[in-house]
Amino acid sequence: MVKDYLVSARIVFEGTRYKASDEDIKKLADNMALLEKRGLGKLNKRLINARKHTKIFETIAEHNFAVILVTKHNSSIPIMYEPEDMKRPPDFKVIIGDVIYWIQMKDLSKLERENRQDKLIQKIKEKAEEIKVGKFLSCMLSDDFKEDCIPELMDFLQDRAASAGEGESFPFTSKSSQKAKIEFWSPTNVDLQHLTLGIAGDMVAVELTGQTKEQIKQSLLNAAGAFNWKVDQRNINLIVIEADNKEDIDICDALFGTEYEICDNVKGHLRWSRKNDGLFSETDFSKKVAGVIAIKRKERKQPFTDYQLILYINESYKSLFGDMQKLLSFDIVVYYNMRPPIGQGNFICGNE
Repeated sequence: MVKDYLVSARIVFEGTRYKASDEDIKKLADNMALLEKRGLGKLNKRLINARKHTKIFETIAEHNFAVILVTKHNSSIPIMYEPEDMKRPPDFKVIIGDVIYWIQMKDLSKLERENRQDKLIQKIKEKAEEIKVGKFLSCMLSDDFKEDCIPELMDFLQDRAASAGEGESFPFTSKSSQKAKIEFWSPTNVDLQHLTLGIAGDMVAVELTGQTKEQIKQSLLNAAGAFNWKVDQRNINLIVIEADNKEDIDICDALFGTEYEICDNVKGHLRWSRKNDGLFSETDFSKKVAGVIAIKRKERKQPFTDYQLILYINESYKSLFGDMQKLLSFDIVVYYNMRPPIGQGNFICGNE
């Protein structure tokens, strides 16, 4: 059985540019075996299928969180993934004593420009499969790549795919400007019948300053839609977000309200407060969500590593904190009146 999981773990990384080490493969295989043993084999299948949609690392986060849960709790604690007796179930249902924990994981929503680009990438993926060259394709798009560039890009791929060297990089230029950067590489463990998109994304970084808070808020609002009931002593609703690339200060602003400084002209002191624009101030969201758990990899570039768990607690449900601790051990617990140290966007691990 272990050997089968090793094969599955290798398949997961096939088609990505991440160079999975033997340690990565072994760790994922062990995790898959652990989840299968606890009745969460559906997550293993989802992870294997995710490689077809270039969503590997988003799904790995969900897989890793399931491992955190089953490692924390022995088999006497029921842990279910997308319970089948519900029409639109939250991702996880955990029962500890008389309390049911409903957990929804959420990728932080992309900005509108990223959503547009995702649609372009999907069309490129579909069109590339018409090119009968058994290689993987890396396609990084510039911000001004438009849908009308796709036919010309397909001609470009057709001309170069077969003869391209391993990992050779090609600039795709249209209308006198570079629109994409293309690389090709050969599969190692699968037999491809056509050109297959392995990885895609932005060719250059885009300045997103000032949009992060609203982006986070929209993601969390979408996640809260999974809960059709209010929080009470027997039903604790939680949202989990992977926040490797987000700063704690932005999550605080989204949940508790935008922080601002106040100058006391009499005493000459600076004080700070929050605006009333956080999600925990919105009645519908506040009644549905007891807290938000941000998980951050301790080693950012490693897919399988220990996580830092930060609980942003809804002040309305502070009385349920003891129950939340029964679910998970938190490195940091953040309340309304807390913010990261001045000049830093993140809390110092271990400070509460």
